[in-house]
Amino acid sequence: MKFAISLAAAAVLMMGAAFAAGGAGQKLVDLEAAWSKAFTGKDTAFISNVLASDWSGQDDSGKPLGKADLVDAVKTGKMTMTAMTNHDVHARVIGNIAVVQGMDDETSSMNGKDTSGTYSWTDVFENRGVHWQAIASQVTKVAR
Repeated sequence: MKFAISLAAAAVLMMGAAFAAGGAGQKLVDLEAAWSKAFTGKDTAFISNVLASDWSGQDDSGKPLGKADLVDAVKTGKMTMTAMTNHDVHARVIGNIAVVQGMDDETSSMNGKDTSGTYSWTDVFENRGVHWQAIASQVTKVAR
């Protein structure tokens, strides 16, 4: 009997953990949408807040970027996004780490060169107590 009660309690705890992960997953999908909005609105304060101080990224050419590089590119207009719509976004939460993958269709430019198109991306987040912060990102342009 104790075994059955323990097994039932473990099942309830696992369902609760799965539900909590689902709630965090939706928060991360929403955070990605807000991040896209920050890019189009040139909201460098939001972008700076969502990126951890030790964030590292890789652009579609394979070039590594640090937090300061990305924030500066948006601030100076080196990188501009006038439209950005996310789709096929899903999050997988594993404790304090989450992997969010998705795609976006964007109207963008880099150094004055048109970079508009569809992109596939992966962001890794860590829950650092107060909120989720991106710790790594990678983007690939989808050939059409």
